[in-house]
Amino acid sequence: MALKDIIGQEKALGILRGCIEKNRIPHALLFAGDEGIGKRLTAINFAKALNCQKAEVRTQNTEESPGFDFGTEDSLNSELFAPESQTDNTVPQPPTPNPLIDSCDACPSCVKIDKGIHPDFFLIETEGDGDQIKIEAVRQLEEALSYKPYEASYKIAIVDNADKMNSSAANAFLSTLESPPSQSIIILVSSKPDRLLPTIRSRCQRINFAPLPVEMMSGLVKEKYKKLDDEQALLLSVLSGGRLGYALNENLVAQRDRSFNIFNQMLSAPEDDIRDDKLSMEEWFDWAQLWLRDIAVFKATGQTAFLINKDRAGEIQDLAGKAALKDILKLARELYNIRVQLNFNLNEKLTFNYTSLLMRKRLGKTYAGKQ
Repeated sequence: MALKDIIGQEKALGILRGCIEKNRIPHALLFAGDEGIGKRLTAINFAKALNCQKAEVRTQNTEESPGFDFGTEDSLNSELFAPESQTDNTVPQPPTPNPLIDSCDACPSCVKIDKGIHPDFFLIETEGDGDQIKIEAVRQLEEALSYKPYEASYKIAIVDNADKMNSSAANAFLSTLESPPSQSIIILVSSKPDRLLPTIRSRCQRINFAPLPVEMMSGLVKEKYKKLDDEQALLLSVLSGGRLGYALNENLVAQRDRSFNIFNQMLSAPEDDIRDDKLSMEEWFDWAQLWLRDIAVFKATGQTAFLINKDRAGEIQDLAGKAALKDILKLARELYNIRVQLNFNLNEKLTFNYTSLLMRKRLGKTYAGKQ
C-alpha cells in the first residue's frame, strides 16, 4: 500500500507531498482526527515515501540538504502552496502536489517498514493493563533517535495514540521535541489531541484528517460488502461517522443495537447490572448521543425521513412521544457533560446509576411507569 491508496484525505496528502516536494520536512508532525479515519495508515505510508529507494520523484531540488520547518500549520501551508505569481485580477489557486511523490511499495525499505523490521523506523504503541505509553518506551525511542540513520534518509518514529502517554512519558517526550535529533522525524497520531500537553502540541506541525463524505463511504462499503443494498450501506456509512476503518472492520449495527438495549434498560430496569457489557462507557455515551439526536429530530419534525436509525423508527417515535423537546435536549447536554468527565476516571457503577436517574427524569416519566 502507498499514499495513492489512501482514500478521501486529499488535503492531508497534499500537504505531505508538498513537504517532500519542497524538501521541507517538519521534525515533528501531529496527525489529528477521529479514530478509524486513516491517520496511522497515512503515517506509515508517509514514512515509506520518505525513505523509498526507488521513488522516481523526490524533491524539486535533490541537491538541497533536508530542511526542517518549525512553523505553524498555516505558515507551512502558505509556504508550500503559495502561488509563484499573481495579479490583482486573479484568484490564487494552490498547485496540485505531484502524485508521483510516493513510495514504490516494493523496494527493501518499503517492505521492511511494512513488516516493522526497518532499523530506522519505530512504532510506539500503548501497552499493559493501563493501555498507556510509558516512560520506558519514550526513553528507548530517545536512545534510538540519538544515532544517525543506519540505512535510510531519515529515522522516523510514529507514536500511535499519543494522547495516552502518561505524565512521566509526556514530560520526557517533551525534551525530545525541544532538542530534536538531526535527520529524525516524529509523527504523533491522536484522535484526542487536546489531551496532549500544550507544549507538545505547539512543537508539532498539525495535519487534520476529516471524515469521508457519506456518498463516498456508501460506495466504498458496497464495494467491500457486495450483499448490502443501498439503504444498508447508507446506514453503515452514517453510523461510522465517515470513518472507513470503523465501517469495514467493526460490526457497527450490532454495537448500535447493544447500545440501544442498554439505553432502554437504563430507563426501565436500572437496578440490573450492565457493567459486563462489551461496550465501554465512552462508546455507550457516544451512542446515547446518537439516539437522543434521533429522538429530538423526530420530536421536532415528526418525520422519520430525517432519522439516522430509520430501521428503529418505531422505538424512537415511542420515546419521542413521551418527553418534551426541551427535556430531550437538556438530557443530551447532561450526558455530554458526563462524557467529558469520564476522563477523570469516574466510578463506573455510580456513573451509570446517575445517568439512569437523569434519563428516567427526562424521558421515562411514562416509559418506565414509575415517575
